[in-house]
Amino acid sequence: MRQLIVAFCLFTIFNSQVQAQNTKKSDIKILYVGQNPEKGDGYSFLGAGSNDAWNTVRQERAKVFYEFFLEYFEEVKLVYGENYKEHMSDKYDVTVFDALPPRPDGSESNYMPPYPNAPKFISDDYDAATVLIAGVGGALMKSRNNKIDWACNCLYDYAYNIIEEHPVFNTPYKVDMTKEPRKHKSSVFMYYSGRNLPKGEVPMLRIQNVDQFEHYPPGIVSSPGFEDSPDGEFICGGPNSKSFNAVALGRQGNFFQWGFRADPRHLTQTGKLALINAIHYIKDFKGQKPFVKRKSYHRLMALDQVYKASDIGYEYAVKNALRIHEAKNEAKARKLAGKETPSDKAYINLDSQFPDRTAYIKNVPPEIVEKYVSDWNAYLKYYEDNIGYLGLSEVKEGFYGRKHYDIVLDKDLQKLGVANNDIKLLETCVKMLERAEQAALAQKLLERYTTQKFTTAKQWEKWLKKNKGNLFFTERGGYKWMVNPY
Repeated sequence: MRQLIVAFCLFTIFNSQVQAQNTKKSDIKILYVGQNPEKGDGYSFLGAGSNDAWNTVRQERAKVFYEFFLEYFEEVKLVYGENYKEHMSDKYDVTVFDALPPRPDGSESNYMPPYPNAPKFISDDYDAATVLIAGVGGALMKSRNNKIDWACNCLYDYAYNIIEEHPVFNTPYKVDMTKEPRKHKSSVFMYYSGRNLPKGEVPMLRIQNVDQFEHYPPGIVSSPGFEDSPDGEFICGGPNSKSFNAVALGRQGNFFQWGFRADPRHLTQTGKLALINAIHYIKDFKGQKPFVKRKSYHRLMALDQVYKASDIGYEYAVKNALRIHEAKNEAKARKLAGKETPSDKAYINLDSQFPDRTAYIKNVPPEIVEKYVSDWNAYLKYYEDNIGYLGLSEVKEGFYGRKHYDIVLDKDLQKLGVANNDIKLLETCVKMLERAEQAALAQKLLERYTTQKFTTAKQWEKWLKKNKGNLFFTERGGYKWMVNPY
């Protein structure tokens, strides 16, 4: 058996060497911003795993990435994060960030401040074609209000919900899409998007091989909704602690999110080629900055909340809370025994309170709560029936002073009976203005669901007629109809 394993490893190494020798290098010029092994990794913002495990594997990380890129590209420049200057990207076709640059004032820090004090590492003028590796992307985008928003530092080895025809899996290299049978993480069933997922094994595409490493930090996923504007794309998801629709690979404007954390030593051949393809793909988006700012969550977020109040959703919420609570107890016991592991601290600090069912209906209108009280499944049915009428609350104060909107039912839309993501809303409101029929309501809805402030029916009609074929509705961008500038 040992001989077979050795033979297999040698065969794999030989195959990789042969492929590298036969690879025709691209003339795409790459700037790789890597991690200095001599410096502490203060920007990784791990949130999971252990710094000890991470600092061990990252000692050779920059070198490994640099040599890997040299197999596929004629010109590759390695610069450590602390030495990066924005003007450097001007000389290259694609910049790959695997480390953060200094803050705008030139300072470095091992502490990533929360919203709204996150530093702006790159200027608003930055438009280089860019690949963002794992948590570096989440941190780099933190102050920019892009759709790459670091929903969770919890992405593991596989991809699913894949857009298989996407160039990332097809060009210039055809990626092997052979999948392995795996089960979904239990937390996915807490979300509305996971309600009909199979409980048994399903085919998933292995991207990296780090699940055998104890305490290896995971990658990141962003919140759903990349595809609700022309500047964004959803490419695939992967096992995470958030929803099935969370984004592992995605693009907004000139930024490509590569959510997986492994370096080429631990990427599968599928993962390696997909990453190379991603670099080729993003090159053509140089100069195309994102034009939709992240202001809110997708409306499915509201369904996620009331789903957790339903019988099925709450059952999984309780199971998840018990799992966390047990892990916390085990971590505390190891600490008492003097055997605390690097990841135990994170578990000890986790909130493991029993889930409060009423917390999931806090944004439901009082008259609906009065109607249904503890008929927990009725809330979900009500929101499903009224999904098109979900809008935003007034600006509220969130965690760390971050401004946010709650997703709420828009009673004005309910009265009108037209969904806000249906172009008929704009057409109906313009006609109402022309007929002086509930003109105040029509004006209010037009201003609420567009970015315009016209005052007459003629102005609204002219704008709608001119842009109708170029309008799109974005939820992540604030529940607005916008004009595609491209």
